[in-house]
Amino acid sequence: MFVLMFHLISFGRAIMKYILEKHLAISSPGGEPNSEAEESVLTRNDDVPDARIMRGMLYTNDIVHTVSTHKDLEIYPMNLQKRGKCVIFNHKIFENQRSREGTEYDQKAIEYTFNNLDFEVTTHPDLNYEDVMEEIGNLSKENYEDCDCICIFILTHGTSGDYVYARDYRYRLSDIWEKFTADNCRTLAGKPKLFFIQACKGYSTMHGIHAQGRSATDLADASYTIPTHADFLYGYSTVEGYYSFRAKEGSCYIQTLCEVINEHWRTTDLLKMLTMISRKVGFEFTATHANVRISGTKQMPTFSSTLTRDLYFMPKHTS
Repeated sequence: MFVLMFHLISFGRAIMKYILEKHLAISSPGGEPNSEAEESVLTRNDDVPDARIMRGMLYTNDIVHTVSTHKDLEIYPMNLQKRGKCVIFNHKIFENQRSREGTEYDQKAIEYTFNNLDFEVTTHPDLNYEDVMEEIGNLSKENYEDCDCICIFILTHGTSGDYVYARDYRYRLSDIWEKFTADNCRTLAGKPKLFFIQACKGYSTMHGIHAQGRSATDLADASYTIPTHADFLYGYSTVEGYYSFRAKEGSCYIQTLCEVINEHWRTTDLLKMLTMISRKVGFEFTATHANVRISGTKQMPTFSSTLTRDLYFMPKHTS
């Protein structure tokens, strides 16, 4: 009798487990749970593109059918009809800040390099805050079904805490890229969204030291990949809290970025190129300035990435 009861209870539990799993599969397509409390029942989505996650869930009827990207693909396809837009916000003149002399050389370098990569390049000079936000809003509402990616440059003054300046007011950089998350700009879901910022991030100066031998490097074990924030790349001309230098012939960061991409884009992944850029700027440039506090100091670019694949700017075969 005891054995029979045990089997009946086990059978009942199996039935309940089956019903629960079927309910979860229906209420959360792809097998994804509906809350963090249910994460113990997470299953793998091997049969659907991972690039269509919206607000933490993946609904099959929300998939934007622009590009079929399997979750295990290690390289972004970059084979759509168009490369995409490259938009430059170039701020030289300000109402309450000093002019940024030499920024026109950075603009020209970007235009040359990214035209060569088959981007559609547009430049907006000296916009005020409202106009910047209007342009960003319009960009985020466009249809990018036939585009590989988007790239935005912001050349301006900046302060710590990710603040940068329009012609009249300052704003947070997050006000820009939040417009392009997968839930806000669905035709860019699963596609690279590249942002490069030439601006100060503080007022400290960085002094160099003589490196001797080889030493281990501590790596920050930080995870940036949040579903709606996947496939972003943020490149900064300097680390938090420090100056970013600019000469009359342009900034060392933008000029080096364009030089490295011009030379290596056909064979090298973007993150590898950004590492080259950091090395060249950090090792090869030293500030020369009338202010003794600034002269002799260094600059260290940085980048953060939620890219989920390698990114190569594969040549477009146009007839």
